[in-house]
Amino acid sequence: MASARVLNVTTKCYLKVRQAEGRIEHCVSEWVVQGKSIRDLNLAQIVQKRSVAAKQSEPIAWAELPGLIYQPAPINLASTRQSYAILKQANQFCLEHA
Repeated sequence: MASARVLNVTTKCYLKVRQAEGRIEHCVSEWVVQGKSIRDLNLAQIVQKRSVAAKQSEPIAWAELPGLIYQPAPINLASTRQSYAILKQANQFCLEHA
């Protein structure tokens, strides 16, 4: 069983177990000794852990499933057509100035 307090070895402070678990869930810290101590991650490690966590929890969007065709809702149809026109203009601009 985990102790009532968890040591953050980076800051030398004690946290409640739930606070430590929250920091680990948000990919800010990692366990040094499970249930006893944690350490803070540096920025590169945070980005890497969050990227891995996002890939593991990210479901495939229904529009990306093979065989399905994207059809926007009637309410959003005008804005979708407008965005297509803007994308077409941007592509033409890039081709002309490449």
